[in-house]
Amino acid sequence: MNAPSSSQGQPSQAPGNSIAHALVRIGLSALFLWTGFEKLGDPAAFAEAIANYRVLPDALAGLAAVALPVLELVVGLGLLVPSHARGGAMLSAGLLFMFAAAMAQSKLRGIDLDCGCFGAAQSSQVSWGKVAVNVALAILSIWTARISFGGSTRPAAP
Repeated sequence: MNAPSSSQGQPSQAPGNSIAHALVRIGLSALFLWTGFEKLGDPAAFAEAIANYRVLPDALAGLAAVALPVLELVVGLGLLVPSHARGGAMLSAGLLFMFAAAMAQSKLRGIDLDCGCFGAAQSSQVSWGKVAVNVALAILSIWTARISFGGSTRPAAP
């Protein structure tokens, strides 16, 4: 037996999935818009936070301190627009995995630093808990991308 289809030939979503999908998309969008605006508010402080991770040459920290918040704003806006939600969610997942990897490498190398997650607005130390939160949010982003593409959360019946 096949899953019910919509008029475009894509599997239909259960009503609960539609609501959950919208809430996750809006929540991720709000997070990326907030963090993007906060980081753009003080690019020098964000450049310092990026440099503290010791993964980029110092010469690139300033460029990254402007480019990354702009990308976060693009992701946040993309998640709000249904026709761009899949792309926004995939970019979101990529950024969140990158943030988790940067935090994990700093912990493994014994570098104690402020995460820079919310720009200069909030000081917060890098921790394994923050790594886990970023990975969880990345997984939610992948789920959002899958739903935005018309995928179903149920496996297809044989």
